[in-house]
Amino acid sequence: MKKHSRAARLRKLPLFVAMLGCLYGMPALAQETGAKKPDAAKQEEAKKKDEPKELDKITVTGSLLKRLEYDTTSPIQVISADVSVDAGQINTAEMLQKSSVAAGSTQISNQFAGFVVEGGTGVQTINLRGLGAQRTAVLLNGQRPGPAGTRGQVLAFDLNVIPQSILQRAEIVKDGSSSIYGSDALAGVVNLITRKNFNGPEFSFTGRAPQQGGAETVSFSIANGWNFGKGSISAAAEYYLQEPLRFRDRDYLRCAQDLVWDQNGNRIDRQDRSVLAGTPLGGCSGSNLYANTVIDAVYGTRYIPSPTGNTIGLIPGYRPRTNASYGPGNTGQAYFEDVLNFDFFGEQQLIDRQERFSVFASSDFNLGAVNWTTDFLYNRRGTDTHRWRQFFPLTGGTTAILSSYRYTDGSSFASPVPSGIAQPVMPFPSDQKVRINYYYLRTGLDGLIGNIDTWSWTTNLSYTRSDGDYSVLSILKSKSGDVDPALRPWTGGRSPSVNYFDPCFLSGQCMDQLVAAVGQWHTGNTVYDQYLINAVATGEAFNLPAGPVSVAIGAEYRNFGINDQPSQQERSGDLWGQSSAVVTKGRDHVKEVFTEVEVPLLKGLPAFESLTLNMSARAFDYASVGDSDHVWKLGLGWQVIPAVRLRATKGTSYRAPGLYELYLGNLSSFVSQASIDPCINWGQSTNDYIRANCAAAGIPDNFAGATSSATVISQGGAGVLKPETSSAKTAGIVFTPTSWPFSMAIDYFSYTVRDQIAQLTAATILGGCYGAEVYPNQFCSLFVRNPSNHPTAPNKIETVYQKYVNVNRQKVRGYDLLSRYDGNFSFGKLEVEAQATYTMEDFEEFFSTSAASGFSTSNRNGSIGRPKVVGNLRTTFKRNDWSWTWYMNYVGRTKSLTLSPTFTYFGWTNAVRDIEAEARLYHTVSVRYEQPKWSVLFGIQNLTDRDPPTISSGVATRYGNIPAFATQYDLLGRTFFTRIDFKF
Repeated sequence: MKKHSRAARLRKLPLFVAMLGCLYGMPALAQETGAKKPDAAKQEEAKKKDEPKELDKITVTGSLLKRLEYDTTSPIQVISADVSVDAGQINTAEMLQKSSVAAGSTQISNQFAGFVVEGGTGVQTINLRGLGAQRTAVLLNGQRPGPAGTRGQVLAFDLNVIPQSILQRAEIVKDGSSSIYGSDALAGVVNLITRKNFNGPEFSFTGRAPQQGGAETVSFSIANGWNFGKGSISAAAEYYLQEPLRFRDRDYLRCAQDLVWDQNGNRIDRQDRSVLAGTPLGGCSGSNLYANTVIDAVYGTRYIPSPTGNTIGLIPGYRPRTNASYGPGNTGQAYFEDVLNFDFFGEQQLIDRQERFSVFASSDFNLGAVNWTTDFLYNRRGTDTHRWRQFFPLTGGTTAILSSYRYTDGSSFASPVPSGIAQPVMPFPSDQKVRINYYYLRTGLDGLIGNIDTWSWTTNLSYTRSDGDYSVLSILKSKSGDVDPALRPWTGGRSPSVNYFDPCFLSGQCMDQLVAAVGQWHTGNTVYDQYLINAVATGEAFNLPAGPVSVAIGAEYRNFGINDQPSQQERSGDLWGQSSAVVTKGRDHVKEVFTEVEVPLLKGLPAFESLTLNMSARAFDYASVGDSDHVWKLGLGWQVIPAVRLRATKGTSYRAPGLYELYLGNLSSFVSQASIDPCINWGQSTNDYIRANCAAAGIPDNFAGATSSATVISQGGAGVLKPETSSAKTAGIVFTPTSWPFSMAIDYFSYTVRDQIAQLTAATILGGCYGAEVYPNQFCSLFVRNPSNHPTAPNKIETVYQKYVNVNRQKVRGYDLLSRYDGNFSFGKLEVEAQATYTMEDFEEFFSTSAASGFSTSNRNGSIGRPKVVGNLRTTFKRNDWSWTWYMNYVGRTKSLTLSPTFTYFGWTNAVRDIEAEARLYHTVSVRYEQPKWSVLFGIQNLTDRDPPTISSGVATRYGNIPAFATQYDLLGRTFFTRIDFKF
């Protein structure tokens, strides 16, 4: 479709030229299009064909200025949507999260249902440089849409709302860019550029199916475009469905094991002597799910199903467990009798079920001297999760040795343990349903100033609304029969309505009856909205000998708010084992002014083809921040010779506290001691630091944990938090040999973020105190533990204080490499493209010194989930109607930086554990056949069917036997994918 004014043409740029400009630093020639001339003017038009054409200027990502070159002093990486499809990356999140600038850190995807993540269950974000998704600004066609998500912690942009079928490319600015794009651009900017031109109806089908099953994915999209006399309209719709990946679908997920060896390489995992021994469910020493156990809450004895069927104690068929360690001199046999697996456990989901429907429309009309453009996006996402949790209420009754643990409803209920106070541990489903409706509307005007080509203006107005319901299956305190005195306001002293000590409930066979007795679905709602208006004027101020001085000035106003209304059950605190919640509601607004100036210093001299200085600055005035602030950036571009270009930037960036970080409603929650206290039964822990530090605290190695819950106090940081600030530096060299179709760019980067905003969870605080190399540390000052001589609750965690605070700093630095070869031969065309990131340093400090953070070093470079080296290589050969692609993705080796591979394992000295996640090289191959009206693609991801690397228990958080937060690894195995496109 055509555009009908010069200003409108400024925005058009072919993707191939974009790649050349970004990587090569060469001039980018904008497409010449225009309105049809009357017949009387045809001769004049033909006469002009032979005259030199005047190049149109374009606005590029990373700059406010319009320029003849698709190049800025900032390093930019361009990712083509079509190339990503050829590599089997079939959604927007995969396309961005697999890029080298992002793959070196953990990316939040829909595989984190078992964790609390900002934005809620199912959210998928982009985290550049490992600095956090909230520090990466995401744009849609150069403008900032609002985030989407549920619960009170909505901040980062959710990539689920952008269907890949509407994308043409993504442009990633790889330096701090707050001076150009405002708050949140500390780590960089991702600009998603949509397709605009459809010459007629189009239909696409995409499918992906792993060879081993699970996570099957399909999507359908339709698109069309309409041309009018003075403008055009494009519209597209997409349906996307991804089925879940369940733990039963992969061997490395089905049975978590300790994975420990002796010095000769022989496995010495504890032997399974539970009732599961010798069955397909046995041998899971690493624990899939710990349940079917009754704990005497006073004496600490644990009763398990008797492997021999005899009864010792008051529960028929159960007896005290007799777990054993290895004997002196590594003799004997370590074993366990706990039930650590269940037949239903395999139904637990690692990747959630996702269903999305999206509509995108855009229009572009010429109104004479003014152009009017509009973008509209609607997305509905549904995410369903299914996992398991433990239900371990504290029960008392008529035989309780402490009178405060007796029920007051007159029942005869009694806990069948010697103390009369017990904790039956039962499995319970942990299910969630999320439904989010997302709307984004932007409209803008642009034109020339004074009918001259050197100055233009543009203004945009946008509105974003995310409206999400989140439904959760929870356990109600009021139905739990939990005798904990702290829960009496909800339980009223009522006894359980079912017999928790019946093996049917303990084993999970009566799960439906348990859900009916104590469970309830409840629903909350989160609305986040944003209004934004901006205006920019750009042009040439005056001329210097080396060329015109370009200037851009602008202003922006953004108003945004959150209103999270938890369910009545959450607000009343009636959820067992979960935090209570109050309304999180607040608004903020920011007024910004900004400018950018580019000065050509030298041109056309020996060793100075061109030398250009770029300067930008932005001032912020947030209503939530007491003082205004500002940021700046300087950039220098030096074209030494046609084949060599140098570039460098240095600047500052800024992030104001997010709404939830300020206004998260005060929460007083009660969490079980077992869920936060790492010193419970620390004698059986495989973590060296926990063993040493809990012993130093004077806690017995068989400490069973206190019977009553800990109080966790959390809140937002309004009035306390201050903005984050950062500094960033880049320096690079670009090679573009004129005699060979090859180019390469190498860029150095360095970021330092200060006063990071973070919330330390209760488990993080306790784990940071006792699980660190240095003890005591500053984490230990954030909770209160009773002394060992406390009269009623020795060593109990009484209170944990968690709220959003400014912590110390994070720093990351390293190198990026981009290279490309385009060769045309008589037998076809060859494209080779590579991108890689090498991280030299990656550290974070919660407090002013590493020792205060609990670590002897703060450097986390190369730790599990943070590889030093990541990269990919794409080779495509095109001949006539066929294209063959070979895509390789490399993930470097990582390991635990704090643990030794040798340790004492249940009495076995010098045991060997696997603390290393090995490097992986994945291969994807695909072939595409293309005709004018249709094309078909078929490919295979992970051609060699490599599983993710495994690590030993206790080394890092795991799913089954693989590291949970190492999102760089492929979870699906060999996977087949296809795409079919039709044009009508």
